[in-house]
Amino acid sequence: MLDIQDKSHRVMRDFLTGKSILIVDDDDDYAEALDEIFSLQGCRVTRLCDPVSAVGCALAHDFDLMIVDKNMPRLDGLEFATQIRRQKPSSKIVLTTACPNEESRKRSRDIGIRYYLTKPFRKNDILEIASFLLL
Repeated sequence: MLDIQDKSHRVMRDFLTGKSILIVDDDDDYAEALDEIFSLQGCRVTRLCDPVSAVGCALAHDFDLMIVDKNMPRLDGLEFATQIRRQKPSSKIVLTTACPNEESRKRSRDIGIRYYLTKPFRKNDILEIASFLLL
């Protein structure tokens, strides 16, 4: 017999299967963990560590969801999101950060970032956020 949590996970997996996810993070451990989390849900994952290359990729393809780290070299996650939302205003973006602050939280809301998630986070947190955004 399945319990409520098992049913919830099965519903999330059914819902996320086939969705395209872009992960942009210069921390390979986090990027790899996110890749595995979403791949196990049946998502098509593109993982990039260079935010400049990721802008071109995001503009050239239609991703259902983008998960972007805030603190990266060359181009931070807020600027990445600004560039994407300028040309694709309906893009769904989650910003992750190990160094949250009120200024970047406010700026992310102004840009139109839907969620600001502090690292470390639980697997279920990111899956629930993704499921909600992809409804």
